[in-house]
Amino acid sequence: MIKDRNIADDAAIQTQKILGGGGWGAGDIFYVGTAATNAYNWWRARVDRSKLFTTINAAVAKCTANKGDKIIVLPSHAENVIAAGTVALSKAGIELIGAGYGTNRPILTWTATGGTLAISAANCAVRNIQCQNAIDGLVSGISVTAAGAEITGCDFTSPTATNDALMWVLTNASADDMLIQNNRFRQSNAGPTECIRLVGADRARILDNFIIGSFSTAAINGITTASLEILIARNTISNSVTDKLLIDLVAACTGRIEYNNGDVVSTAAWAAAAICDAANCQLAQNYVSDAVGETGKLLGTVSA
Repeated sequence: MIKDRNIADDAAIQTQKILGGGGWGAGDIFYVGTAATNAYNWWRARVDRSKLFTTINAAVAKCTANKGDKIIVLPSHAENVIAAGTVALSKAGIELIGAGYGTNRPILTWTATGGTLAISAANCAVRNIQCQNAIDGLVSGISVTAAGAEITGCDFTSPTATNDALMWVLTNASADDMLIQNNRFRQSNAGPTECIRLVGADRARILDNFIIGSFSTAAINGITTASLEILIARNTISNSVTDKLLIDLVAACTGRIEYNNGDVVSTAAWAAAAICDAANCQLAQNYVSDAVGETGKLLGTVSA
């Protein structure tokens, strides 16, 4: 005789769906949500109040480093990022996962120029979160200062013309093995310098992103310290600032830039140097147009 499935069994199934399959049983699972969503989830998942919080940082405080702990941010939960580290993944191995789809996903809103989501411990992930800038001159929305960071499936927006993020993601030389994948960065307002800034982030991977904005330097910018063995691939990138680049890497950067598509605005004839400074990276199958209605042209010199 098949045993009836109880609420706890159903909760396990729902949690598995949120976490995407196997391996979710390792570590503890904590939940973050408003009072309205909390009331539902206490019943639904039999989550005791000791594992349910109203802020992400409160949940982080309960996590144990390198245990595989996960924080599920419930649909429609909202927090304001008002200072550096308002959201801080400061314990290694934490996964911060937004539940829900589209505009039902949890949303973080930056309301101070110095506000940050800080990834300061190794091997932490941020997934499926809406990130919205509501302040003019946001310095850097996400600060990555530890190895193995992952930012995937998130949306980054500036909803009004008076708001701009100077950059959304900033690394330092400790941010090796970072993955930024399958995100949408939409910032067409004037003001940004770049979308992603790499500073010595060896083996960084920037993959499958949609990046559109008015970037006065470049959408992806590498400065100060070379980032080695990087991979920038399969991105769609648009920069609406006249005669500015899509990718601009500091000298001695190595790795591959491949299968990207994009567009720039040029006052002169199409020129690879005005579109991408690849430093010492190899190029393969990147196509860029420099005028509306034109199809892309292959970036780089074809090997003999």
